[in-house]
Amino acid sequence: MSHIGLSREEMQYLSTLIARLDARGPGGGADRRVMPRIDFSHALWLNLPTEPGQPWVHILSRNLSTGGLAFLTRQIFYVNQHLVISHELNEKEPLLVLSRVCFCRPVDMRVFEVGLAFVAVEKDPGRQRKVPPHWLHQVVRTDWLARQKYVEPAR
Repeated sequence: MSHIGLSREEMQYLSTLIARLDARGPGGGADRRVMPRIDFSHALWLNLPTEPGQPWVHILSRNLSTGGLAFLTRQIFYVNQHLVISHELNEKEPLLVLSRVCFCRPVDMRVFEVGLAFVAVEKDPGRQRKVPPHWLHQVVRTDWLARQKYVEPAR
């Protein structure tokens, strides 16, 4: 995954897609949600915990609940894949959030909507964006594809 800085035109395009999705109303899975979602279009940072050294990328969120969030991306993600979100909302310190992909569906030919469930949260003092090592072990234990491609560093 490479850094994809969003241009003004791309931000406008994604905002238009979000408005179109919101106009459709809740989908078939909305009744399975435990926590209600609110519209929340905000730029966040995303990284894969199994790919240390890769740059963090910008994403644009669509909605948010206490249990998860949805965002738009050009990248395809698989169900149960783990991602780390970095954000500063109303907290005094930035946060890192380990999340699990619940769905990834196409919105148009170039963009996918991804739904995440929050798994764990840790403070990120100094905005270091360093994925906690114990998260990596948790991901490798529970994510079969991550387990296949991750090679633990020699000690």
